[in-house]
Amino acid sequence: MIIEVDFGMHREAIEIEGELGKQIEQLQEQFLDWIYNKEIDHQYWIYKEGIKWGVSYRGSAFVEWLNNMNSNEYRKTTLTKDKYSTATKTIYF
Repeated sequence: MIIEVDFGMHREAIEIEGELGKQIEQLQEQFLDWIYNKEIDHQYWIYKEGIKWGVSYRGSAFVEWLNNMNSNEYRKTTLTKDKYSTATKTIYF
């Protein structure tokens, strides 16, 4: 299943197993909880005066997070090029 990932200023697409695509909104919420959790260190943090200030990410961060989850079923998620026009669903960040 192709999912359009809309960041407002740009769009990307991810390809995810069909059954997982049905859960995409729940997965998005879990991802947002993870990426904004200041107790977790990851490469997407922006620091201001040594303090976690905000995050900067694109669709590749969501794909990386999905692929690093414990379940093997998520590891088939990929970022695709120029396929968002064939997306069956859109999520907004």
